[in-house]
Amino acid sequence: MRLLIITPYYPPETGAPQARLHELARRLAGRGHEVSVLTGMPNYPTGRIFDAYKGRVRMKETVDGIPVLRTWFYPSNSARTLPRLVSYLSFAVSSLTLGGIGLGRHDVALVESPPLFVVPTGLVVAKLHGARTIMMVSDIWPDILVRMGHARPGVSLSLMLWLESFCYRHADVVALTNPGAERQVAARFPAVRTTVISNGVDTRLFRPENRSEALRQSWGVTTTDFVVGYCGLHGLAQGLDVVLDAAERLLLFRDIRILMVGEGPLKGHLVKTAQDRHLTNLTFLGQRPKTEMPALLASCDASLVPLSTRLPGTMPSKLFEALAAGTPPIIARGCEGESLVLEHDAGSVFEPLDGRELADVIRGLAADRAAWARKRENSLQLAQRFDREAIASRTESVLRAVATGGALPTVEW
Repeated sequence: MRLLIITPYYPPETGAPQARLHELARRLAGRGHEVSVLTGMPNYPTGRIFDAYKGRVRMKETVDGIPVLRTWFYPSNSARTLPRLVSYLSFAVSSLTLGGIGLGRHDVALVESPPLFVVPTGLVVAKLHGARTIMMVSDIWPDILVRMGHARPGVSLSLMLWLESFCYRHADVVALTNPGAERQVAARFPAVRTTVISNGVDTRLFRPENRSEALRQSWGVTTTDFVVGYCGLHGLAQGLDVVLDAAERLLLFRDIRILMVGEGPLKGHLVKTAQDRHLTNLTFLGQRPKTEMPALLASCDASLVPLSTRLPGTMPSKLFEALAAGTPPIIARGCEGESLVLEHDAGSVFEPLDGRELADVIRGLAADRAAWARKRENSLQLAQRFDREAIASRTESVLRAVATGGALPTVEW
């Protein structure tokens, strides 16, 4: 089978969609399928094109044996709407005009969304190369934008709703990352064929055995300290001010420390705010190489998975790495991860933006190490269901069905 992945996100960038698509591509290629990628010049999360790619308009390279065609576009990590919109649209245009020709025949095109604006380009490119199209929806636009307060009733929202409907109706299949999101889309668009292609984790890479006391000492914590870590984008959707609020309430608890790792448009604001509030129990680290993340995560005792609001149908990808590392996730209510961790007693939950409740949850876990150990063991067992090899097997069966026009298989969750 010949698979084309169309996405603005791909390594050497780091991030959830980059890891998900790259790991899937590698595993499918390892199973004998011909996989290629159409993407942009790497710039995430800084919003600046990486030095090795500057000045390039179109280039081909190979990443871990996968042929990758890159096109230029306007990069931005701005929190403002207009620069981000220009960035999304510029990739939609460049991927079609600079990358849409000469890719060869394909059986299936997997088009990443969001941003929605890339999907029409993907549909055209797929048509040009004889491929059926799977629209891979990691977050449901514009619903998530409305819930976060970034889109209000008006012409712009009406256009996005029209675009959403257009994309769903013209893709051969719409794939969501979890059953809750699939039900949400199927209820609104009953004629659309839907399936689930879940995110996952490499359980051979993310393991509790990677825990390092030397690494913890480099953070200035002791063996008995309870360390809660956040690893990921410091952006709008994460609602990270809640971490600072919780840290302030935990200042008197000397054995509790909070670690925040990563970059993003709100990193500067968060660092300054923490300094102004004298949050000595909170440590910031910059972006770390992918190779360091398994040890970093396993060296924490719990993992933060915050969101700026309740987001039904959303499954934060960092949840899976937290489970596999044996660091029970503390996740915001209202997303699909809430029911998963509660059903399996594999983590804790708190209300988005509620610093008091988050502090109480952290303090409770630090005080009751027996309950923490139970959640940790349940986390490790649950992670096995989302190992990337298992995800690749399930995805392969979906791709074969789409390529042949057959019935979609039932996807276990």
